[in-house]
Amino acid sequence: MPVYEYFCQKCNTKFELLRPLSRADEKALCDCCHSEGKRVVSTFAALSRGSDGGLVPAGGGGSCGGCTSTGCATCR
Repeated sequence: MPVYEYFCQKCNTKFELLRPLSRADEKALCDCCHSEGKRVVSTFAALSRGSDGGLVPAGGGGSCGGCTSTGCATCR
């Protein structure tokens, strides 16, 4: 089940709810003041192991997949 993030404008609180995709657009009540929160875009980070065994951002994130360059123009 996905975790959705919400923001309550009344008490300026960000909160999360674990709910099925089918309930993603239902009202979400703030844990603090019980007012309705609005769903916000969630941000996340994913890491994977690089060729040297160290952690690197999955899917890129500054350097090309096969080298340490910060621009793909040098990889072509």
